[in-house]
Amino acid sequence: MLGPAARERLAQCFADALLERDPQALPGQIEDARRKAVRGPVLLLAIADLRAEDPDVPPAERLLSLGCAIQNLLLAARARGYASGLSSGRALRSPLLRSAFGVREGEEAVCFISLGTPLSSKPPRQRPAVDDFVQWVA
Repeated sequence: MLGPAARERLAQCFADALLERDPQALPGQIEDARRKAVRGPVLLLAIADLRAEDPDVPPAERLLSLGCAIQNLLLAARARGYASGLSSGRALRSPLLRSAFGVREGEEAVCFISLGTPLSSKPPRQRPAVDDFVQWVA
């Protein structure tokens, strides 16, 4: 969970990552990037440890296990009446973010998880049909 000091570091990382991608970013865009760090009351950073310390657990399984843990967290939050959301983006791959949060070689910053009480709701997003991304093998 990211506390106030970590969120300030994150706000700076978001601003710096934006400027790295777009040196011509306007002050309002930079401020919008900074605000992303303080939106929700609870913010978590999910990091997958993909190092081969246990050769019987390949990196794909480690990543999948993290995804399952995140899904369980989202389901638990929903069951308790909280809203949740995942966010990612290019800033997660930024050397600045990796350094600010101690993400080591062999680890992957996967996403941020926001938890809280919704202030508003968005219409549901259009999702692809199952047959568009699932292949049944006989």
